[in-house]
This record gives sequence, structure tokens and C-alpha cells, in this order.
Amino acid sequence: MPSRLSSIWESISLRAKLTSLSVALIGVLLIVSSLGTVSLLRTYLQQNVDTILTSTASTLSNEDPALVEVRLANRQLILPRLPSDFYVAYLDVSGNLLIGLVSSTKDSKNVPNLSSFTYDTVIKTQGQPFDADESGTANLTDPNLADWRIVALPLQDMPGSVVVALPTSGNRDILKQYGLIGAGFGFFLLLISGMSTWLTIASALRPLREVERTARAVAEGDISQRLIERPGKTEIARLNRSLNTMLGSVDAAMSSRNKTLEQMRRFVADASHELRTPLVSVRGYAELYRMGALKKKSDVAEAMARIESEAIRMTGLVESLLTLARLDEGAKLKTAKADLVALAADVAKDYSVTDKHRKVVLVDLEGNPLAKDTKIFAECDANAIRQVFTNLLNNAGRFSPEKQSIEIAFGARRNDEVIFEVRDHGEGIPEQLRAKVFERFYRADNSRNRETGGSGLGLSIVSTIIERHEGEIVADETLGGGATFRVTLPVA
Repeated sequence: MPSRLSSIWESISLRAKLTSLSVALIGVLLIVSSLGTVSLLRTYLQQNVDTILTSTASTLSNEDPALVEVRLANRQLILPRLPSDFYVAYLDVSGNLLIGLVSSTKDSKNVPNLSSFTYDTVIKTQGQPFDADESGTANLTDPNLADWRIVALPLQDMPGSVVVALPTSGNRDILKQYGLIGAGFGFFLLLISGMSTWLTIASALRPLREVERTARAVAEGDISQRLIERPGKTEIARLNRSLNTMLGSVDAAMSSRNKTLEQMRRFVADASHELRTPLVSVRGYAELYRMGALKKKSDVAEAMARIESEAIRMTGLVESLLTLARLDEGAKLKTAKADLVALAADVAKDYSVTDKHRKVVLVDLEGNPLAKDTKIFAECDANAIRQVFTNLLNNAGRFSPEKQSIEIAFGARRNDEVIFEVRDHGEGIPEQLRAKVFERFYRADNSRNRETGGSGLGLSIVSTIIERHEGEIVADETLGGGATFRVTLPVA
């Protein structure tokens, strides 16, 4: 049963819950206040009746005995100032009723029965008001059941007593009318409060419905949805700002994820294509050899040379892929203070061995030869920066004429950055393609053969290494023609 009630409660809308709780609370407060007011009103009315009864009984008990005798003889009660519903009775010392009269406008049959009253009863009450029904039963435990309020006093100058009574029906009628009016007013107040609470909560929850619609749209795939920015520091305003921040982060994360997935798909496709070409070449030469098509030793030697060349190219491609994979994993760089000029000089010597017809010159940014004792330091991973110099020199040699020198220029900008440039004097890079040359497997000229164009990973590796060093690399035009790759690194 409790679980059923809990499920029913959970199925009710928040607006209905809040409205119901508000109306219930107001209803409880109205009931408590009404009960308190009725109790105070009943006490006030009874005290008012008691005051009138006590005053009247005191006046009658102190009257002149002669006047009382006349009244008893004539059996007529002339009290013009008494209310029309008063009942006055005179009793002898034995409790016998001598006279019991009401004013002429009162039904004489509707009077209290005083047959059980005795003089001792009058003495015991000591002039204090008490309740009684029509049968004369006194001191009822429930005043709501009493028909009469009575005060009895002994006569002062003659034997006997006087009893003054007022019916309680008037007070009950007043309380009943008050109860009806209070109930009607309470119902009207509950109705108004319920409607106002419902409308207020509906207005307050309207932004939450907007949040719900936005969340549903996001769940359906529209991550561009945003909430209306509300001014101020209200709960709804803070919620909207927080959700917009969250949605912005999710949108950026999803965009980055989609971009990464797209790059991954393209990367896998390009890598497969790059590996497929040399593998097909190796397989082709192997099949020619197996079929006996290579009859001359020179043909066999040429085929073996081609197989070796393709194997070397595959090895370079795989090594480049492994380098990119390690960089993508975020492996920690082994940074230390390193002399960039010394690193460039070592790489230039190694490059001169592979390309004996090309000269690599170290210059400053203005193109003047660099002094032998020049040192420019940066906080970097020496092996990674060596890879940068190697790839940039290979790229420059690949796309510039033979015997054309390559320049490595060094300089500083401000006090927190060092700059080096690798300049060639070849065909250059069109301005619209300069940002794309750092993408993986990108070639500025797709028609170029693969031996000239390379794998398309060298500049991507360079860009990734520089990014890991919190530096920057850009492609520019060399003065007089050619391509310049400018690298900026934080100073050591």
C-alpha cells in the first residue's frame, strides 16, 4: 500500500504537488484560526451573558420586600428594561416555585424546569452562572448542549431565592452564523489561493519547461540548442547559464569528437592507401620473378632495387605513423635547456651526407651568415626538435631545385620567444593551401609522384611536436620565391 501511494504521488506533476501542499497548509491555518476564533467568540458571548445575568440577579435579590410581595401577589413580572427572552423565577426556602415569568413576547412554555432546584442548590452556586437544559439539569459537561444559562441568588430581606435565566440559543445562532460565514469565506479564500498558487507556479515553472524542451531537442541530436540568457542572480538565471555552459562544452566536445573521428577515418584510409601502393609494387615484382618474366640479371637487379626502395618507403611511413601515434598519446616530453643552433648544425651535417649537391646555410633573420659562437637556447625536447629540423630540411629539399641552397635562420622576438625559419627557394606554397600543408597525408600537388611528394606526414609531425612545446609554426613565402616555415618557441 505505501508503495502504491508513493507511485501515485510520484505520478503527480510538480505544479499539482506544490499547489496541493500550499492549499492544504492554508486550509490547516484557516481551521486552526477559525477554531481559535470560535472559542474566543463563545467565551466572549458567555461572559457577556454572565455579566447581564449576574447584574440582573443582584438587582432583583436586593429589591424591596414589599415590591416583591406585590409582584408575587399579582403574579406579574414588570421589568421593562429586561430583554424579551429573560426568565425570572422566585423560589421559597423549600425550593418550591412561587412564580416563574417571562416578558409577554416570550413563549412561556419554553422555560427551564426548576423542579429539582432546592435552596441548598442556590446556596452552593454562590451566585456563579451555570448551564442547564430544559429539564433543569445543571452544570452540564458540554456547554453546547445547554439550553439555558442561569444565575440564582438568595433574597436579601426575605426568605427565598430569585433565579434569572437566559436561553443559550442566541449564542448558538451567532456561532452557527459565524461558522457558516467563516466556512464560506475559507472556501473562497482556498479557491483564490489555489488558483493564484497554480498560476504563480505555472509562471515560475515556465523556464523549466523551456529547459525540458531544450533537453529533448539535445537528446534528439540538436546540440546547437541554447536556453535564453536571463539577467539577474535568480535560481533560473543561474540554471540557464550553467546549462548553456554545459551545452557549449558538450557541443565543443562533440564537434571535436566528430572532427577527430573524421580525421581518424581519413587517416586510416590514407594510411591504407599509402601502404597499399608499395605493397602492390613489391607483390608485382615478386610475381614477375615467380613467373620467370625476369630472365636477365639486370632485370632481376632492377626488380630487387625497386622492392628495396618500396620497403624503405614503407619503413619510413610506418616510423612516421608510430611517431604520430606516440605524439597523439600525449607522452611526456623530456624537456631541457638546449642550443637550437647546435641542433640545427648537427642536422644540417647529416642532411649534407644524403644530399651532397645541396648546401644548408645558417643565417640570422636578415639573411646574414650566423657567427660561429652564436647560441640560442630554448626549453625543449632535443630529440623532438631534431626531428623538426630533419623533416623541414627534407621537405625543403624535396620541393626546391637541385643545388639550390637551404637556409636556417635564427632570431629572437621580445624576451620570451625564439624564432627559427627553414627557407627554400623552390616553387613555394599557394597562400590558400598554407594552412592545409600541416594536415596528415596532405600534398600540395596531388599529381606529383609519391617519390617526390613524400608520405604527407612529415609536416604533420612537425606541427604536432611544436604544439606539444606550446609553440607555433606557420608557412609563409620566401623573399624572391619559395617556401618559409617559421617556428616560434618559448625561450629557455
